[in-house]
Amino acid sequence: MPIYEFICEKCEKRFEEFFRSASERRKVACPKCKGERVRKAFSVFGLSSGGKKESGGSSCSSCSRSSCSGCRR
Repeated sequence: MPIYEFICEKCEKRFEEFFRSASERRKVACPKCKGERVRKAFSVFGLSSGGKKESGGSSCSSCSRSSCSGCRR
């Protein structure tokens, strides 16, 4: 079930919406002001393999840190 992040163009509220599938199309309204002028926001996602961490490699593909906690913006 995909989760998309949106930003309301009226009040700038950032919020998430759940969809049953990536192909589902429906109107999205801001939960704060009920405005329908919203845009999709660029968002990141987390992934956990549940396995042991391999030595010598980074756990984050966008930097060389050993922990993604330093990558949050």
